[in-house]
Amino acid sequence: MKLPSHLAKSRHGVFYFRLTFRLGATTKEKRISLRTKNPQEARFKALCLSGIMAVRNQEQQRAMATDNLNTAESIAGQVPDGDFLLNLLHRVDREQLAELAGLPLPEVNNLFTPPTEPDTRRLDIEMPGGFVLRNINSDDDASRAVQILQTLNLSPEALAKLIAGPNPQRIAPEPQPTPTASTKEEGGTTIQEMVPRFATRKKNKLSPKALYEYGNYHRKFVEWLETRKKKKHIPVHTITRTDVADFIDDLLSDGIGERTISRKYLPALNGLFELAKSIGILPDGQELPSRGHKIFSKADAKKAAVTNGYKPFTDDELKAIFTPSLLSECQRPADFWLPMLGLFTGGRISELAQLDIADIQQHDGIWAISINGEGDKSLKTLAATRLIPIHPTLLDCGFLHYVNDTKAHGTKLFPYLTPDTFGSYGATPSERWGKYLDKIGIQDKQKVFHSFRSTSNDRLKQNGVPEESRCQFVGHEHDTVNSTAYSKPHNLQYLLDNVASKLDYPGLGFNALKYSQGQFSEVLSNLCAKKARQEAHKRAKNNRG
Repeated sequence: MKLPSHLAKSRHGVFYFRLTFRLGATTKEKRISLRTKNPQEARFKALCLSGIMAVRNQEQQRAMATDNLNTAESIAGQVPDGDFLLNLLHRVDREQLAELAGLPLPEVNNLFTPPTEPDTRRLDIEMPGGFVLRNINSDDDASRAVQILQTLNLSPEALAKLIAGPNPQRIAPEPQPTPTASTKEEGGTTIQEMVPRFATRKKNKLSPKALYEYGNYHRKFVEWLETRKKKKHIPVHTITRTDVADFIDDLLSDGIGERTISRKYLPALNGLFELAKSIGILPDGQELPSRGHKIFSKADAKKAAVTNGYKPFTDDELKAIFTPSLLSECQRPADFWLPMLGLFTGGRISELAQLDIADIQQHDGIWAISINGEGDKSLKTLAATRLIPIHPTLLDCGFLHYVNDTKAHGTKLFPYLTPDTFGSYGATPSERWGKYLDKIGIQDKQKVFHSFRSTSNDRLKQNGVPEESRCQFVGHEHDTVNSTAYSKPHNLQYLLDNVASKLDYPGLGFNALKYSQGQFSEVLSNLCAKKARQEAHKRAKNNRG
């Protein structure tokens, strides 16, 4: 099958799925992040996305364009593995599947029961209407998925609808079967039971995206264990360091990078085993099997941090960014205000882009920004919740005037922005910011919006602000007994006088960057009207469907 798209790589090395399609006489382009720098993984995901979005004719393509894109963005967040397609099928609602296939529910349930002698032939999946997924894998699970799909005889559209499923930000790890007598005989709570328990415990402590990703890593480990030990019920206390070490070796053999294992897989496993220990499933004194694994040396780790970390901007780069023409040339309010906020708050782009107007508050005469996870907002960690003073430079540049201008357009500080698949408002501004850096000649892949966070933190450090105060201001964890148990957070006045005041950039002139009341009013009206039309079109299409 000829792919209707091709892979592209961002300036930061992340692969994108680039889709072009026609709506009437207009050619549209959509770039969907594949969330990987691994070309093998990127090709796998691109193949799956291409198959999902294959439709039988142009009229269907026009009608389903938005749904297909939503589906693609959902699939892009999946972690590829040998059971990719079968796992997707297990996620769908069985009753819905039976209704679409025109089969009784018991027959559909029977399809998911593995045969005693699985067919292990390498098969392509070919559906009516030209839908093809080629060479997903060569084991019995692929063959089983093929059999299920062919028996159900679903159209590409029906399959795409099923696979899209619920919004990933609401997806929790699948509940596992109730423990049987054999579970008890083997002694203790199983690793399968711990996965949904972790999701329940961490639901309000991790962001939806983080919870979704942790669940994927947990399930990958559980599936690997079930294959290795050839049984379904595996008590947590029976899992050894050797098991985890072998799991790491297999991940490396599959092309998963050392950094991904160290920063993604192992922290997820640590969280699972730490919970098991905290609730008494692992005995006191037993070492966590996921702890202490060295994927590479400390020297390599330091080198990786230098190579892959985000660098602060230099003074010359800041002058290029905050040129006097910045305000007049910005086409959208976020293009101007997000860099300003990033420089003087050290906030993450996801935190700043999602702000509500109500988050701009006055306490005892001090204007402040409340960074929180209330409503449709989400934060990376609990430490990210904070109240910080608005820097005097932001006030001098007319930030409050802009806040007043947005009140006519809803409740958001940037009311025209829409969240991505995981509920983040920062995706589109981040992409626009990358293009701006390219335009002004900043090509270093380690210079991104997050570099404002590095710049602010570094400036505070150089100006003598203590680490604990810096952590409170920028929303970092400060893991000491003194800071967490024996001291109270600084108040706003202290943060204004002793922290925010230290964010000074004497080489930059902000006098030319003063916003006037109503300066973005017309732009805001047009962008919000466009967003309203898109949402109305989507609602109308959903009602028709």
